[in-house]
Formats: sequence, C-alpha cells, structure tokens
Amino acid sequence: MSRAPSLAWRLALAFALVCAVVLGAIGFYLYRSLERELAFRDDQALLGRVEQVRILLQDSDSLEGLQERPRLYQNMLGNRESLLRVLRADGTALIDINPAAEQLPELPALAADRRAQRGDLRDWRAADGTPARLLAVAAQGPGGEPLHILAGKLMIEREQMLASYRWRLYGGVGGGALLALLLGLGLVRRGLAPLRRLAGAVAGIDRRSLDRRLPLEGVPEELHAPIEALNAMLARLEDSVQRLSQFSADLAHEIRTPLHNLLGSNQLALGQPRSQGEYEELLASNLEEYERLIRMAENLLFLARVDNAQQALERREVALDELGEQLVDYFEALASERGLHLDNRLHGQLCADRLLLQRALGNLLANAIRHAEADSTILLERHDGAGLCWLAVDNRGAAIPAEHLPRLFDRFFRADPSRAAPGDSGGLGLAIVKSIAELHGGRVEVLSGDGRNRFAIGLPPVERCA
Repeated sequence: MSRAPSLAWRLALAFALVCAVVLGAIGFYLYRSLERELAFRDDQALLGRVEQVRILLQDSDSLEGLQERPRLYQNMLGNRESLLRVLRADGTALIDINPAAEQLPELPALAADRRAQRGDLRDWRAADGTPARLLAVAAQGPGGEPLHILAGKLMIEREQMLASYRWRLYGGVGGGALLALLLGLGLVRRGLAPLRRLAGAVAGIDRRSLDRRLPLEGVPEELHAPIEALNAMLARLEDSVQRLSQFSADLAHEIRTPLHNLLGSNQLALGQPRSQGEYEELLASNLEEYERLIRMAENLLFLARVDNAQQALERREVALDELGEQLVDYFEALASERGLHLDNRLHGQLCADRLLLQRALGNLLANAIRHAEADSTILLERHDGAGLCWLAVDNRGAAIPAEHLPRLFDRFFRADPSRAAPGDSGGLGLAIVKSIAELHGGRVEVLSGDGRNRFAIGLPPVERCA
C-alpha cells in the first residue's frame, strides 16, 4: 500500500501554493498597471508629436525648407521606432520616416481643426508581428495647403521591457513559492514537534504503565482537548484492566471453592468404605456444588453477552403490578421460611424486556430475602424521578458499611462472604442487575440507613413501546 504524503509536506505545499497565488495575483496586478502606464505614456507622446508636426508644418516658411532640414523633425521624433509620413494633396510624400520600410495602412484622417484624442489612435501590427499605434490627421501647410499626416510608433522597446518584466515576475513568483515551501516545511515540522513528543509518550505506555498520563506542559492549546481525551481513555483503560485482573482473581477464587469442596469430599469418601446412605449424601452434596458451578457459568455467560452487546432486547409493554405478583408468588415460600412478608406496590406500564426485568427484580428480591431481618416486610415499589422510572426493593436490615456501597454491584463482591448460601449467585446477582439496567439505558442505586436497605433499578420512563 502506497504511503500518503506526510502532514508536514501537505501543509508546506498548501502554504507554498497560497503564497504562489498571492504573489502571482500581486505580480499580475503590477504587470497590468505597468502595461497600462507605458501605453498611456506612449499614446500621450504620440499625440504630442502629431500636434508638434502640425504646428511645425503650419509655421514653416515653405515645405521645401522642411525637406532640406530633415534633422529638425527626425530629432523631434527621437528614435527609430517612430513612423511619420506627410503627404500632399496629390499623394506625393513630403516627409517619409520609416526606418523598417513598413507597408503602412491607409487610415481616414481627422479634420485639421480637431485635436486628436487617445480614442483616435489605432492598433496595427507590422509584417513581423510587432505591435504599433497609428494616427492619421489632416493639417495645413504654408499658405493653407492641405496635408495628410500619418504618425505612429512601433512598440519594440515596450514589448521587450514587458517581456523582461514577465520573466522576472515568473522567477519572482517561482522563487517566492519555493522559499515559502522551504520555510513552511521548517515551520510546520517545528509546529508538529509536540505531536512527535506526544506519539513518543503514547508509545512508551504499555499494560504495566497504564497509570502514566500524557503531559500538557509545553503543548499548544489546540492539542489540550485531544490529550485530555487520551488521558481519560487511559484512565478508563487502566480501570478496565484492573477490573479484569480483579475479575480473573475473583473468578479463580470462586471456582476454586466448589472444586476444593468436591475434591475434598470425594477424597474423604474414597478414604475408606462407606454405606449406601453416606454415598447418597455425598452425591447430593456434590450435586449442590455442580449446580453452583452451573449457575456461575450461566451468569458469567450472560454478563459476557451483555458486555459485548450480544444480548438483544425484546422490548414490550410490561404490566408492573402483574410482574410484581408473579415475583411475590415465586419467592413467597422462600420468604415464609424466615417469617418475611412480601408487599407488591408496583403499578403502571413500562416498555422493557420482560424476562430481563423479571430477572433483575428477582435478583434484588433474593438478595433482600437473604439479608432482611426476620419477621419483617419487603416492599416492591415504584416511583418516578430524575428522568427515570425507579423499581425498588426495600427491606429492613443491618446497615451496609459505607465503604462497601460503591462496590456492591461489582462482580464477585460480597459484603459478608461468610453468608453465602446454597442458592447464592456467587457474587454475580447484583452485577447482573446493573448490566440489565445499563442494557436498557438506565442505572442502579443503593441506599442504606436508619435500619433499611433500598436497592433500585432506574429505567427510561417509556410506558408504551413504539
């Protein structure tokens, strides 16, 4: 795959192109201004010379005297580019100055009493393509003799001057663009130095140094926002890696416990002959550990699918009061064993995935039953606030230590590991609740104090599905 030009070269070329366009525009303006100024001066000089010739012809004693003194009008014309032809009425030439022997055209003459203007001048080209300006006027000689004057000037010197100026202009624009390219390349490379330092700093960060952050000192203000975004990404990455490492350790610990139980019980059973009842008891114990491992595997698989957005939501209208009654019926037997009463106060409709919502609320109820005070009431209620519809499970029980509150919904976290029961979710129940809430675009919260604990899941308050 071919490499694209570097950013430095692109910016330098763009800078050089802009400079070339600006210099070219300025040069074109100056060139046109010079061309117009030279044309104006040449035209004014030609008009002045025509008037001088008119006066000279009219004030001369005789036309024959002018013919005998040609230096008089030749010096007045000034150079070999000038053309002058004075004709009598019969067409004979009185004065004929034409150094290049050009075949001059026939032009209508202006009246003798009219002063020539620039608009009366005519463009003409010589046989070799040299541009010229011509003017034909009528004049009077001594004694009122009618004369025809044809004056002009070849623009050889002016064309040479403009051509030289054009080449200098081309060279100036090209040299300026090249200089702009070199200067721009140097300035851009110097300006991109913070990016190179930033790239070096990023390259030096690996999984063992995720706590490092990119410095803002000496960095242009335009790069502050990207660097802050990178630092925030590094912070999230560091947190994710730490959580992953902790998750791996917790997972190994959680799996090790039932495996050790299975290994120990089987080794003990095989240590000496046992009765049929003892073997049956061993198999029942093993079955509980297997079920625990299966629940853990299923919960982990569910969390993995949620994290990778592979769990598709099947949103539909859920009657919350009906859902609450089903949960109360399901957990009533378990609650009765501890003398607990379940009170369903859910109401209204909610657009959500019914199975996932049922699972989340079921986990919260199971958690409340496990930790509520005996002979108390567990409330299942709804309230709206903060732009969310909150479905809460409230129970009376010992206050949760403040240091544990931020971690209650972490995976494998238990505030009291010794209280694990056969139906325990392995520290994944509340993590599943949090994942379900986030999958719906909501969140979770926990409040503990004054002898009550309240776990709630907040979902967007969409009562009817589209």
